[in-house]
Amino acid sequence: MTRASLGPLVKLKETVGVFVRNAPSPRELLANRTQRFDRLHAILPSTAAPGESLTLTVQAWDQCERLHRDFEATVTVTATDSEATHPRTVTFDPASDGVERVAGVAFESPGVHYLTLTEDRTGERFVSNPVRVTDDDRRVYWGDIHLHSIRSDGTGDAADGYRFGRDVMDLDVAAYTDHDTMGFFIPPGWQRRRMHREYFEELCSLADAFDDPGEFVALPAYEWTKQPNAGGHLNVYFEDGADATLIDSLAAESNTYERLWERLREWERTHDSRVVTVPHHPAEAMYPFDFAAVDYDDELAPLVEVYSQWGSSERPGSEGNRFPLAMGQGEMDEAGYYVRDAHRLGYRVGMMGSADFHGPYPGHSIIHTRPHLPSLDEWREAGLGWGNVWRVWNERSYPGGLTAFLAPDLTRESILSALRSRSVYATTQPHRILVDFRVNGTDVAEQDDAVVVADADTPREVRVEVAGTAPVETVEVVKNDAVWRTVDGTDDPDADLDAYAVAGEWTDDDPITGMRWDEARGTDGDVYTVRVRQASADRYPGMAWVGPLWVEAA
Repeated sequence: MTRASLGPLVKLKETVGVFVRNAPSPRELLANRTQRFDRLHAILPSTAAPGESLTLTVQAWDQCERLHRDFEATVTVTATDSEATHPRTVTFDPASDGVERVAGVAFESPGVHYLTLTEDRTGERFVSNPVRVTDDDRRVYWGDIHLHSIRSDGTGDAADGYRFGRDVMDLDVAAYTDHDTMGFFIPPGWQRRRMHREYFEELCSLADAFDDPGEFVALPAYEWTKQPNAGGHLNVYFEDGADATLIDSLAAESNTYERLWERLREWERTHDSRVVTVPHHPAEAMYPFDFAAVDYDDELAPLVEVYSQWGSSERPGSEGNRFPLAMGQGEMDEAGYYVRDAHRLGYRVGMMGSADFHGPYPGHSIIHTRPHLPSLDEWREAGLGWGNVWRVWNERSYPGGLTAFLAPDLTRESILSALRSRSVYATTQPHRILVDFRVNGTDVAEQDDAVVVADADTPREVRVEVAGTAPVETVEVVKNDAVWRTVDGTDDPDADLDAYAVAGEWTDDDPITGMRWDEARGTDGDVYTVRVRQASADRYPGMAWVGPLWVEAA
């Protein structure tokens, strides 16, 4: 029998093994039934014009990163901009349900600014995400566009998820990508019929209903799943729910990546709207995506989900990856499956991040936290699915990811354009880290196909600026798959706000060499990316992955 035909049995064995190895302590489960305040999380828009009125969203989280719905406290608010307008205090009471939203925040001085919130009883300090105050028309929007609902193997309805992402996590963009077919958890044929009969149409209708130009973008989408366990998966995103089409991962005419892309090219020729596909967790051994074995279409698949709750597929754990793939069967131990391999092969793919969380919490996946029992209401309302099951058992997952979209406005058109043009970068949740990375003054949103210089010996100016959500520990500029330059910050997670921002600028006067995968494949230009790591008191440091920027000689 083939590996594909044994897929459901392999998945069953893997799942049972994980349950046995990671059985939680009954004492811990009992202790975590009681909520204990752990932290505040303060969110502001990441970019704003001077004097623009902003809304501050503050959440109270408990020790398991659940909303602390009974939290009662007053916090004092200060700003790095002495001219800023903001509330002097924010008061929580049980009626707030763990979330307070305050309008009327405004920064007057150009530059990067923060709000600091101090819990009055303990003096504990919490810092908002950075806000870049500028007259630039381009904005940074944040999205989580890889989620699953009860319509496949998740919990909760997508409508609940959209409301949570919009109203609690203050996301700008979200998408539910339920599976077109399944393996072990749901029989493949059953899920296939349900999606074609009603579920995909319902998901598109929900996305259309929640899409609110200028306020919140919801993308029609699904996961082309290629089950049972016969290869890697891709998410398919559409610009218009009325045009969106479910292209079957099991049908003979669309059961390979190349056939899927061929069908989508035919679809684009007959529609006025656009589509984009994104592979995810390509280095996971149960669902591997071999870039070297695929006739890759980097126009229809211009991005790879470099990070999610599975971990990072940028590079192997043995080479310094802080978030190696550990869920499922772990990471692949050979080349071809990592994002860096796609770059070495010559494919023009950028990097984005999302959660792949199977529940109604866009922007805040929670199965990486301390094991805890979901409430009876959650079981009753959200149903049985991985989003609740893995909150009890630790599946060796990580916090989910976010995508930063660099776009002129918040519409489906602009968000699809950002995806297609690779005008995005990835971070870990909940860290809305601002990264400005440029070669010869060009960043990921401004490059066309590459930064072009006169000849291979022309020097290039490389610059990176980072404003973190915590003290920045290191910033690595990676060139042609090797660390080229490093900015060292601090490993002290309690350092002052001055340590939240770092910058570096260099001249690269080495000749352009490119990279080779084999005799036939590679890139003639140099490939630059950036990795950011923040200092952290726990095991999950905030990180960002930006790029690539390709540099070629004319």
